[in-house]
Parts: sequence; C-alpha cells; structure tokens
Amino acid sequence: MKIKTLTVIALLLLQNNSALADEKGIKDNLEAKGCGIITVYKKPPKTKNVHYAAINSIDGVVVSTKSRSFVLTTGKHVIKVIENIRENSLTRRRGEMKNFKYIEIDIQANKKYALGAKFIRKNRSKLKTGEYWQPVVWSESEESCKL
Repeated sequence: MKIKTLTVIALLLLQNNSALADEKGIKDNLEAKGCGIITVYKKPPKTKNVHYAAINSIDGVVVSTKSRSFVLTTGKHVIKVIENIRENSLTRRRGEMKNFKYIEIDIQANKKYALGAKFIRKNRSKLKTGEYWQPVVWSESEESCKL
C-alpha cells in the first residue's frame, strides 16, 4: 500500500503546532503513535444504500480526491467527505446540493476503515440541507499498518 507520507507529515505538524521538525523526529513520533488506514471503494455495497465517496481533506489538509487510501496516526481525525451518489431517484440541480460533510473518526492501530456516502432515501428531496446523505464507516477490519 502506498503511504501518503506528505499528508501524514503535514497532519503531524498541524497536531504538534510545529513548523520546524526534523524528518527523524517525525518518523519516531509517528511510529510510537501507531497507525490505521482510511480507504474508499469505487463500488461499496449498494444493498446497504452506501455509495462511493471521495476524501477532500483530512484535519484541514487538502488531499488528492484521486487517492483512495490514507495511512493516519492513531487518534481522532476530521475528514471532509464528498458524496458521489448515483441514484435515479435523486434529481441533481447545479448549485442546489450540499454534497460535502465532515466525519470524525477515532483511528485505532492496525485497523482499516472503509468510508462511504449513505443515501437516505426518505430525505431525497432535502438537497439544500444535505439531509439526503451521511458519511459513514461501513466496514472495519484488522489490517497491519506501517509508517
């Protein structure tokens, strides 16, 4: 798995409020904390009304929406999620939808979290308020993590 080292380093610097830290100190600190993995899948289980979601930012640090997996240190992280719900009953009109939300996830060591956008069918007409969906962790599994 490809580690998004730059993102992890930027997140650590934000957490420590330190713009000056050497690479060895950062690596030692990261290894001591442990890590977990956040991932998104192009085809999550639609039977659970879960759709693809992209990650826009982690703890305020913008990341590539093309990336699908991120290794993060243990502890709480705030993730900005953008929904990509493909549903026939959902009528999209430009500028009318709130298609991003935030979710806070407490990352545990050696855990993998699958993130998605849960479509709330009964609220499909509530586009402006964003009540038609919610970011969710739809699967957790054990997976060895190394920084």
